[in-house]
Amino acid sequence: MPAVTKKRYPFQKRRRWQFVKILDFLFDRFQKSNSAKPFPKTVEKILIVRLDHIGDSICTTPVLPVLKQHFPNVKITVLTGSEGQAVFQRNPFVDEIIIFGSNWFSRSKMLNLFELFRILSQLRKAKFDLGYDLRGDIRNILLMVSGSVKFRVGYGIAGGAGLLHRVGEYDERLHQVELNMKLVTGEVSGQRNLIPKIYLSDPEKEEAKSILNQTGVRETDEVIAVHPEAGYPSKEWEEKKFKELIEWLIHDKQNKVVILGLTKAKKIAEHFSSPHLNPLHQGEGKVREQNQVIDLVGKLSLRQMIAVMSQCDAFIGNDSGPSHIAQALKIPALVVASGTNEYDRWGIWNQPSIVLSNPVSCAPCHLQECNVEGHPCMAQISSEQVFQALKQLAAV
Repeated sequence: MPAVTKKRYPFQKRRRWQFVKILDFLFDRFQKSNSAKPFPKTVEKILIVRLDHIGDSICTTPVLPVLKQHFPNVKITVLTGSEGQAVFQRNPFVDEIIIFGSNWFSRSKMLNLFELFRILSQLRKAKFDLGYDLRGDIRNILLMVSGSVKFRVGYGIAGGAGLLHRVGEYDERLHQVELNMKLVTGEVSGQRNLIPKIYLSDPEKEEAKSILNQTGVRETDEVIAVHPEAGYPSKEWEEKKFKELIEWLIHDKQNKVVILGLTKAKKIAEHFSSPHLNPLHQGEGKVREQNQVIDLVGKLSLRQMIAVMSQCDAFIGNDSGPSHIAQALKIPALVVASGTNEYDRWGIWNQPSIVLSNPVSCAPCHLQECNVEGHPCMAQISSEQVFQALKQLAAV
């Protein structure tokens, strides 16, 4: 079967792509001379550009040991954002992490030009022999050019292909982790063979145990991590249904439910800690419920959250970074997935896991907010359905 190559400018409705096309008209003049440059005979320093989000970073981790195996004495540097730092930290195949916190993919920060110039200066001084842009973004490619990376490899589907020395063939049928490996090795490895991993130190694990112990969690407890947030509202299951699900969990047996997140999850946590917000159970039952639901929303760094998740027995959440974290920690994961993206190309892929979704005609919409009344791709997934799926996952 012939490869299905993705055309440039995948989001053509955005006005900015018109500007990118103009730039490519200029850059493509260099494509012939760039593509004629031979692959470097000696590679001592490799730069991997991974400035986007948690899931993207985790999809990169299977590539790292392969690079180290192919180039045993190479120094691998990952240029990443604040979220990526937590993913790549302590990875034995990463020699250096450069943090670009205000980069163009950051959801919370404006681009800081002073930081950008500092990053460029650092890249130039490092004199990288080889650089990979795993996303295919013109801004990442321009960063490698401006940072004097000698040999540049990428997909260039969002512009800048003419500035690359080797342009990978982007096959739309492949999962992102497969595309990452294909760009590095030139071959397609089945995604089931690509195992993501996050590394934690013993002190980090002990700190996580202490955090849970202080909330009343014992080693014999069944602990379920619930993360009800996502990068976009279009990916989020209803707050009401997460509350219903937690009710199912804590009344089925003596589960401990750890609620994680930054801000939006706070209302769900408060529902189980404030009697006036949750009149369903009073007296001893209420005390039991309060002891079973643990509120860690906004109380942990990302690295601490990863460590706490490593001590849990299962994970439930939306299509978001923490679901990828659960996979990298080998925790059974249950994901409630919207129709925003093609989940089979972007989501978690290894077992044990269950992905619940409701097929709709408007998927994939790639919208940050649903524009269909009732958000049908998520609204038709019930809390009981998720609860029963968790029981099925536990039996695997």
